[in-house]
Amino acid sequence: MSRTALSITVYGAAPGEIGGNRILVEWAARRWLLDFGMRFGPTGKFFEEFVQPRGATLGLRDYLRMGLIPPLEGLYRNDLSAHDPGLWARYRQLAQHRTVDQVDGVLLSHGHVDHVGSMGFLREDIPVYTGLTTALIGKCLQDPKPTGVDGEFNYLVPRAAKGDVLEAVRGAPRIQRRHYIATDGTDVTDPAAAIEKLAGFWGWVPGERTAIQSSPLELLDQRRLGDLGLRFWRVDHSIPGSAAFGIETPIGWVIYSGDLRMHGHSKQRTEKFVKEARALQPALLIIEGTRVDQSDPVTEPDVHQAADEVVRQTGGVVLADFTARNIERLRTFRDIATARGRRLVVTTKDAYMLEHLNVIDPNIPHPASEGLAILDEPLGTVPSWEKEVRQRFAANFVRAADIRREPGGYILCLSYWDITNLIDLEPEGGTYIYSSSEAHSEEQEIDAQRLTNWLDHFGLRKVGGLPGAEQGPYHASGHIDGPALQGLIEEIGAERILPVHTEHPEWFAKRWGEKVVRVEEGVPALL
Repeated sequence: MSRTALSITVYGAAPGEIGGNRILVEWAARRWLLDFGMRFGPTGKFFEEFVQPRGATLGLRDYLRMGLIPPLEGLYRNDLSAHDPGLWARYRQLAQHRTVDQVDGVLLSHGHVDHVGSMGFLREDIPVYTGLTTALIGKCLQDPKPTGVDGEFNYLVPRAAKGDVLEAVRGAPRIQRRHYIATDGTDVTDPAAAIEKLAGFWGWVPGERTAIQSSPLELLDQRRLGDLGLRFWRVDHSIPGSAAFGIETPIGWVIYSGDLRMHGHSKQRTEKFVKEARALQPALLIIEGTRVDQSDPVTEPDVHQAADEVVRQTGGVVLADFTARNIERLRTFRDIATARGRRLVVTTKDAYMLEHLNVIDPNIPHPASEGLAILDEPLGTVPSWEKEVRQRFAANFVRAADIRREPGGYILCLSYWDITNLIDLEPEGGTYIYSSSEAHSEEQEIDAQRLTNWLDHFGLRKVGGLPGAEQGPYHASGHIDGPALQGLIEEIGAERILPVHTEHPEWFAKRWGEKVVRVEEGVPALL
């Protein structure tokens, strides 16, 4: 490669695919990965809840053979192929195979699984550059999970060969990936102070006999980011801490949007990003296009008004289906609950995450705050992370029996994956508000129908994007709509445009013609 040439290879979220962002940006002096997420489409094509890749025992084997990770020799952890010394010989003849023996880091835009979900496969010496909120979300997602390579967002579980399979090395400490924390100066609290306060949590791992080889968080100010040829901006999205990046390259600045929108409570962040990205006169804009075919987006105030009316009409319990990582939605339902004399009930996993995110932003509800409660689900063995949650917030736990006695006193933040709680709750005359994105794959449609079966079985009123439900503005998307995106792209004014995370590449071609960089999955584009 010429010292002045820039190569971009899209290994996930190429035009035609939503999510699974994995983009390699490289030139002679640098090599950056833009996210490294799970690809829902290819994964769902072969696997489902009860048929899973055998990562814990066979490492890379299933993922490579089924095309779930690209054949990039040298990029992945050595321990994940220790049982199979001939693994890479089987892939060197593939057109997409290449050796990637050096990566400067992963520029991680946010904590959704389609952007972070495959981080656990990467070599442990590859660092992450991201915001503090995203770093914490990764740890809060991993701590409660059973061991699995595709869930090792923050720290790695070392494995060794045992015959022709792998096993976790007994007594070996977890290995934490180094995280460099970027800031754009808009943090609600002092990031250095927050990092110091969170140091104990960051350097701790669940398990009474489990240790961690910790890598302390390291804060990068604008000057140090500039020394690396990087810019970082917080943007508006449906998960806190979402970011866009700028990369200084031989052809000029390359801007990566991550996922963003212009219609949320933090739209001023996206506006600031657009203004400052434009000032860089970028050579290339790598931009998401999830909802280019949509216009007139539902806003969070729309959701608040519609959901509040449903709660007003409901005498019994209300179940609201959304992820608590969508902090705007959490605050919406917390505020509705408070106004209607109810409490918003979250799971222990949600409480675990909220406690630590509140250190960064006190506007994020704390699990001990007025108006929130934590569901005491029946358990056999209580994992160590949950024991601590139960001890710290014992006074805030409510049981199914409490909710049965006063069903009109609660709104429960639950989803399909928590639906068995209905058996304990035995709701009478309640309502289920589906406040999440609608199903967009066959597997999700099956899950939605199964969820509907549960709700019908318990006689719950259904509103939102479910089969047979009362429709309405119960969900505000995390993605920018077509007209707003067109305005954003034209305002930034990049010389070239590379659309990703979209099923409609023709939308970009129609508007910008030859300015659009056309890429195929796994094929380098030289600029």
